[in-house]
Amino acid sequence: MPKITAGSVREQREQRLGQLIAAAEAILAEDGVAALTAGAVARRAGLARNSIYRYFSSIDELVELIVTREFPAWIEAVTRAVEAQSDPVARAVAYVVANLDQAAKGTHGGRVALARGALSASGLDRVRELHTSLAGLLDGIVSELDTGQPRLVQAVLQSLVDACVRRIDAGDEHPAVLAYARRATTALLQTS
Repeated sequence: MPKITAGSVREQREQRLGQLIAAAEAILAEDGVAALTAGAVARRAGLARNSIYRYFSSIDELVELIVTREFPAWIEAVTRAVEAQSDPVARAVAYVVANLDQAAKGTHGGRVALARGALSASGLDRVRELHTSLAGLLDGIVSELDTGQPRLVQAVLQSLVDACVRRIDAGDEHPAVLAYARRATTALLQTS
């Protein structure tokens, strides 16, 4: 039985989980997906190889956690920003801006690359599910707007978010991308 060094078994488990995630992320950053093995992660975390299986059933499960763990906070931040506005146009602008703010402060680009190269089918399903919850939020915003083409407006707004997030991931300056996105969103909604 491993010795408990934290205040409780739960704290110990959280610490170990954090060590394993940090070790996996360091391996990914330094050596890429091919170097991510149970042995390498355990070694990097300073644990026995079999210890990793107390936390994850497979490396795929660890990769899925790494890819998806920022999503709940991202969704919550976007939801808060939208709910802080009462005007439908301001809510749409808040949706766009909050998504870009999250992309700028997170590790979105690296997680996208990881998802494309190493995520299992169940992991990809989980990512789609999380994106769908954001799409549902945008759907609600667009339904509040007086537009003759709600599906088209929703598609264009989401395309704007996606394009701007890609530019942020590519290294474009967040303030410049944000200013463009605000103008584009406002212009779109004034003409629709």
